Amino acid sequence: MKTFLKRSIAVFTSVLILALSFGTEAQAYSERPEFFDFEQTVIKMDAGTTKDIRLISYYDYTYYVGPHTSAATYMECSFHSGTEVVRLHIGADETVKNVFFHFYVDDRKIESLDVHDCIEVYVQNINPAAAEKNEEYRKAVEALKNYPGNTKEFNAYYYYLNYRDLQDAFGQDGDKLLEHYNVFGKNENRIANRFK
Repeated sequence: MKTFLKRSIAVFTSVLILALSFGTEAQAYSERPEFFDFEQTVIKMDAGTTKDIRLISYYDYTYYVGPHTSAATYMECSFHSGTEVVRLHIGADETVKNVFFHFYVDDRKIESLDVHDCIEVYVQNINPAAAEKNEEYRKAVEALKNYPGNTKEFNAYYYYLNYRDLQDAFGQDGDKLLEHYNVFGKNENRIANRFK
């Protein structure tokens, strides 16, 4: 009986030592593990929700959000190297089903700043009314490409997309955008024939 008890204790101790030596917390797969490590790289979130995840960045970084439709889709983060909890936000009016948060190294210690990794968010429970409204908006903006007042100097589509203040003031009204350009935009050196 003593031999059985000694062997049992030895086996239990060995298993415990092995478990502790490997750690209990594993990070998710990263395309660039020498630069970034994420708690999760693929996430499911409902429109209108937030989620906190842990991020390890070995260098200062920046991020941008890939194609998305909601101004409320963004991330709260420090942009600095180290371990932190970042908060992902998906807007209630988001209509893109796969939103990518792209991370790039932004650190003087690295010669090439073309180091990239990302988190993909599968957006669920998209509001059908928001999706319909977004489609109407997209069509109205696209229609500015064919606005009859477009010239080599002025294109309502570019003028609209380049300036948030004009979007808020005039919406997709090509006539008002052209009038603003002729009265104020030229004097303000606003760009109206390409993306700035």
